[in-house]
Amino acid sequence: MKKIIILFFSIAFAFALNLQDISKTMQEKIDESLKILDQNKNDKNKAAEKIFTLFDGIFDYTLMAKLSLSTRYEKLSESEKTRFNKAFEKNLKKSFTDKLALYDSQKLKVVGLEEKNKRAFLKTSMIVDGKENFVIFKFYDKNNDWQIYDVDIFGISIIQTYRSQFKDIIQNSDFNTLLEKLSSVDFSK
Repeated sequence: MKKIIILFFSIAFAFALNLQDISKTMQEKIDESLKILDQNKNDKNKAAEKIFTLFDGIFDYTLMAKLSLSTRYEKLSESEKTRFNKAFEKNLKKSFTDKLALYDSQKLKVVGLEEKNKRAFLKTSMIVDGKENFVIFKFYDKNNDWQIYDVDIFGISIIQTYRSQFKDIIQNSDFNTLLEKLSSVDFSK
């Protein structure tokens, strides 16, 4: 039994993302994503599904959901948190899938990694219409496994965008209205 437990933890930590591996791992996953996009130009849903498979283990969707709802999140029941987390992840992925239609052979390259206050910021560069733009992946250390908790796309935080839109809905409606809107609206705009 002890050997099985040791094997389980060895396997679990073998897939953990270490700080020193973030740049290399992310560039490999980005490059693979770009290949997937090129190979599936006519089927963005299939491309998105394959890309999610690459990145799902690196994104902490639960923390992203929690941060997007801010202090209101802790007031939810466990059942509401579960429903919200699922709806948030689904909305985020749908938004990403919808935006794949805008992809036109751009390349995303890792520029550098900065560690600050127990966080890591991976800066990537993308040329769009002849202008260099930046996408910054924000990581935190989750039990020796660095996970993404936010992404700044061209200077705009996904979490801040969701948070401001959710705040407006919560102030004028209830939790069920927010869940309904999560199912039908792209909040990442």
